[in-house]
Amino acid sequence: MIDRLNLDPALYPSDLESLKSVFDQLCQERDIQPGSPEAENVASDLVRRFQTGLSDETCLLIAARARQQDLRRVG
Repeated sequence: MIDRLNLDPALYPSDLESLKSVFDQLCQERDIQPGSPEAENVASDLVRRFQTGLSDETCLLIAARARQQDLRRVG
């Protein structure tokens, strides 16, 4: 994977494939419909994390799952 910290914040096709893979898995796990407000929140969170340097799919998935658990505790 490209070292994201040394490049512009653009998303490349391989980046989008990685993000889509994680997004699809999270939506399936949480029974989220693509296009829903909740799906948009998931996508936004993934892109933000990716652009700050978290580019590994497994790490993105773990971080997103942890965020969901935190939201459940607070909410």
